Amino acid sequence: MKKQAWEATFEDFAQNVFTGSRAPGLIVGLNKDGESLYRKSFGYRNAEQRLELTPDTIMGLASVTKSFTCMAIMQLQEAGKLSVHDPVITYLPELRTPDRAKTEQMTIHHFMTHSAGFPPLPVDALAVNSSMREVLSDENHPIYRFLKKEDVKPVDTFADYLDAFNKQEYELLGAPGQYFSYSNDSYSLLGGIIHRVSGKPYDVYVKDHILDPAGMSSSTFYLSDLPKFPDVTTIYHYRENNGEQELYPDPDWEDGLVVAASGLLNSTLRDMLNYAEIFRTGGLVGKERILSEESVKEMMRPHIRCSYHSYYGYGLEIQPDFFGQTLVGHGGAIKGVAAQLTILPECGITAVGLANLVGTPVEGVVTAAINTLAGRPADASAETYSEEYPVPVEKLGRYVGRFISGEGADLSVILEEGALHLVQNESIDGIGNKEKYSLQPIGEDYFWVNFAGREFSVGFIHDEDGEVKAISFGFRIIPKANK
Repeated sequence: MKKQAWEATFEDFAQNVFTGSRAPGLIVGLNKDGESLYRKSFGYRNAEQRLELTPDTIMGLASVTKSFTCMAIMQLQEAGKLSVHDPVITYLPELRTPDRAKTEQMTIHHFMTHSAGFPPLPVDALAVNSSMREVLSDENHPIYRFLKKEDVKPVDTFADYLDAFNKQEYELLGAPGQYFSYSNDSYSLLGGIIHRVSGKPYDVYVKDHILDPAGMSSSTFYLSDLPKFPDVTTIYHYRENNGEQELYPDPDWEDGLVVAASGLLNSTLRDMLNYAEIFRTGGLVGKERILSEESVKEMMRPHIRCSYHSYYGYGLEIQPDFFGQTLVGHGGAIKGVAAQLTILPECGITAVGLANLVGTPVEGVVTAAINTLAGRPADASAETYSEEYPVPVEKLGRYVGRFISGEGADLSVILEEGALHLVQNESIDGIGNKEKYSLQPIGEDYFWVNFAGREFSVGFIHDEDGEVKAISFGFRIIPKANK
């Protein structure tokens, strides 16, 4: 069949992006009004054996899983078993934070919208088997900045998780609802709430109430299931070799059911386009109702600002003005996984992109497919700025500093020749490139950065005295390090 013009334009763009990404394999698919519109794979699910990627290749979803977690909460609310406005201590009375009064104010809604006030913390790493082994084998691992060695223990149960969480030493970012800061811990705790309220472990609940009714027969939380399927990706990761970052096939998938609710579902392009129907139709997959229309609207409602141009709903990011339409979606990134789910409800478009290497720009590839289908340039951005935002040089100095998170991120903001730059000293996966990235002012305390091929906004948070206390980077509020 002859390609349409938009397909050729998209594939030229996507091939260039894919080649530059070093990813072994990437696949993208679009549906229109629930019907297959386009499927395209680049590279391989196994580069060594040259095995192709297909719509039925099982791949990781990482944080795209968070929308499933919120869907489970909304189902339980519909069943009258909880309310999103209930205090979390109703269901997690053992929960401890540095501020008891604020703990009592935290609601399920705050957890769902990453607004409870938690900074990035290292607890999830203790519950992911492969991460835990890395921590125990490396005495210089960044996690030891935040945990005492005697507290670094495997987390095998939810009780273990709560115990480890309660031992953290940190300051809350603010009052519940005040700030958005992406929190895997909030979602792992939601998984515990789902278990206690439903009587089923989180993974079992999601299978029974979402995966099976939606016909997602190739989706699973269990690595033990993978050998049963004929079409499963190999995941790839980086390791240092003579000062260079070497790509290699890594058999060690991230695994840890205790934190499954924050990002450990595995699925396929076909299954995920089935799942996307829930958001396109207002709760239906075929004739099967998974969620009420009102609950779907609440999930897609822009509850809190999470970047300069976008908002967060329940397990979903919302861009209210994507070339005149609402764009809803979520990305995911863990070892061996880059994932993107995108829905344009008003025009019936659903799209999914999956890759087998973390850091692959699947969101950009999916957006390029949507752009070219609509007749726009592949790299067209809806995030535009009418004019430059002037900031006097003498005021730029207040943003200078080093910012370190409990997840391992380590950033510096420096002032050189009258301009601000961002330097990645170390990343969440332990890799730092030391490159400088220019910060372009776009608004009060907001800057725009092209960071390793991705463009996004960066913000700064002040304390009561007007001093910068944190940077908002990658959806996380990262505290300023003490001098």
